[in-house]
Amino acid sequence: MAAVLIREACSAAFYCQRCGKVHVHDIPYFTANRTVLRCDRCGQTQVVCERNAGGRQIVFTVGCVLCGNESRAVYSLKSLPQIRLEKIFCQYDHFELGYIGRRRLIAELLAFNQAEFEALHPQDGKNFIEKQPILLEALNRVHEMATQGDIICPCGSGLISADIRGNSIVLSCDTCGSYYVLRAETERDLARIGRGMDIGLIAPGMARKR
Repeated sequence: MAAVLIREACSAAFYCQRCGKVHVHDIPYFTANRTVLRCDRCGQTQVVCERNAGGRQIVFTVGCVLCGNESRAVYSLKSLPQIRLEKIFCQYDHFELGYIGRRRLIAELLAFNQAEFEALHPQDGKNFIEKQPILLEALNRVHEMATQGDIICPCGSGLISADIRGNSIVLSCDTCGSYYVLRAETERDLARIGRGMDIGLIAPGMARKR
C-alpha cells in the first residue's frame, strides 16, 4: 500500500503572554476538535484551536496581555493552505498577537525582525524575544502618528527619526536635533501611545521622559 503524505494545513506563531517568547506551531488538517498550543518555555497557553461548522473551519482564540480580552480569528480549513503570511491582531486595540501562514515565511519574518532589532540596539539583541511585542507595537503606533501628522517638531519640521534604546523609543528631529524619550517597557506604557498623546520634542540638554 502506498504511503499517504498528509501535510500541515498551515503554521502559526504566537507570542507568549507570560514570558514573551514566540513559537511556530504546525496546524494539521486533521487536528482535534479542540487543541491547546502552549509555550515551550513556561507552559502558558498561547492559543486554543477549535473546529466548528462541521469541521470546515478552525477558530484561533488568543488572549491579549494588553487589554485582557480574547480575540478570535476564523479561517476555513480549505483556505488555510493558500495563506502565505497574515498577521493576527487583537480585535479591541489592534495589538499584534502573532502570525499565520507558511512556516518558511513566518521564520523569515521573525529572523528579519530579530536582525532589525539588533541593528538598532546591538547590545540588547539577546532580549529581543521578550521585548519584541511591546517595542514593535510601540513603533507601529509611532509610525501611524507620524503618518497622520501628529508628531511635529517645534521648529516646524516633520522629519522625525525613531531609534530603540533599551526600553524606550527615542524620537529625534532630523532638522534641529530636538528629541523625545518615549518609554515602551510595559503594557501600561503601550496603552498611552496613540492619537491625542502629547509628544513635544525638546532641545538637547533638557530632560523630559514619558
